[in-house]
Amino acid sequence: MEELLPYISHLHLFNLTLPGTHDSATFILTSALSPDPTGNPVFNSFIEVAEKLGIPLQDVITPWAMAQNRSLYEQAQDGMRYFDIRAAYNGTDWCSYHFELGLPIYTHLSALNSFLLLHPNEIMVIEISHLASKNLTQTNLNLLRDMVISIFNPILYPRIHDFSTTTIGDMITTNQRVIVTLSDDTTIMNYTQLWYGSSMINSYANSDSLPQMTLYNWQQVLQFNSLPSLPTSALYKLSWTLTPQVSTIFDSLLPHKPKSLKSLADIGNSGLTGFASAVLKKKWKLCQLLLIDFQERSQIMQVIFDSLLPTIL
Repeated sequence: MEELLPYISHLHLFNLTLPGTHDSATFILTSALSPDPTGNPVFNSFIEVAEKLGIPLQDVITPWAMAQNRSLYEQAQDGMRYFDIRAAYNGTDWCSYHFELGLPIYTHLSALNSFLLLHPNEIMVIEISHLASKNLTQTNLNLLRDMVISIFNPILYPRIHDFSTTTIGDMITTNQRVIVTLSDDTTIMNYTQLWYGSSMINSYANSDSLPQMTLYNWQQVLQFNSLPSLPTSALYKLSWTLTPQVSTIFDSLLPHKPKSLKSLADIGNSGLTGFASAVLKKKWKLCQLLLIDFQERSQIMQVIFDSLLPTIL
């Protein structure tokens, strides 16, 4: 953003497409399961595959739970400006998770804050969602809320504004340049430093098929571009991600089938450039937040730069 500031400072956040990562905090996972994962059909398939292979359950789960290779700080260095953080309370601490628990949320957020402090001309969007716990209390939720505020104050962009009130340049000048959403409205009702979960308009194909995911996202882009005017209090997300199904896990036992989310992501990532080119050729906008797995194995940054060309030329 710093390099592009002469071209984008007059724009608002909803005018841009920001690159981001899906399940951003899964670059490190532990052997500890996330709270109460039972009943999930994909998780049940992990158990069956582990039993068939006679190997520890985590040897099956981890390859399908890990969606990123690089830390959040490294992702930010790569250009990512949206981060999808799933938070679970393990009884003593809030941690990231995706089937398995990851690092403490404090560690992740502190890393992003360090990046922001070192790069005062950058803006960031952080979504904290999928709040999980075996016995989640309001006290636990308040702990998470207060942690977020204590880490990012005073650079939080408050929801007393919307995404059209302040230009990119003014967000940077006033040093209110990080948007954080927390998906529990009651917990943040009186804390305008944070945004409601509904500020992120989510969509994902929930498919392990590239053609199906492409068709779904084409429909999402068509709908996005059909809006007579963009909402100013929410951001539209486009998830360019393939999602393992129960059949995907069992098919991984067969030769030449994806054995991990990384190999599935490579299939999905291979189609991003062609999809984006077709959209931009029609002079349409892609979305406002573009999400991907294993971002460093994709062409997402080139897609983002291409999407900016009509703006900066």
